[in-house]
Amino acid sequence: MTKTSIRFVASGTLLAISMACSGVTPPTAPSPPAEQLPTPAPTPPPTHIPKFPAISQPARVYIGTSSRYVLYDDGTFALQYSTARNPLFEYRGTYSEADGHIDFSWEGWSAAGPWGASGTLTEDSLSVTYNLIMQLTDFEDEVYARQR
Repeated sequence: MTKTSIRFVASGTLLAISMACSGVTPPTAPSPPAEQLPTPAPTPPPTHIPKFPAISQPARVYIGTSSRYVLYDDGTFALQYSTARNPLFEYRGTYSEADGHIDFSWEGWSAAGPWGASGTLTEDSLSVTYNLIMQLTDFEDEVYARQR
């Protein structure tokens, strides 16, 4: 290699290093104006609308997002779920009610301990709170609206 070639390579290398160290950033392509950005696709409508069976005996019904409580007049209840994967499944038990407060006794249970839930009843809603055992099995506290 000739002296001139070595000087050229060395000065090009020094120039590249000095630009990297100077904090100067190379120019970038401009962003397209906001009106040219694609608009996001609209959210599709829900694919599953909960469907529950008809009530076969006197009861009060409280509707949630994908579930409902059916409080039968005989002191039994059903917590019914309807999902795309499982059209209907339910948890059953008995309940006691006094002064707008309700306690649920479940037929189901967990190896970690008994299921437990309580709630508050008004003319228009049922607010349910689950114990820790049920919360750890994916039950979530919810307010259910009374179906008329």
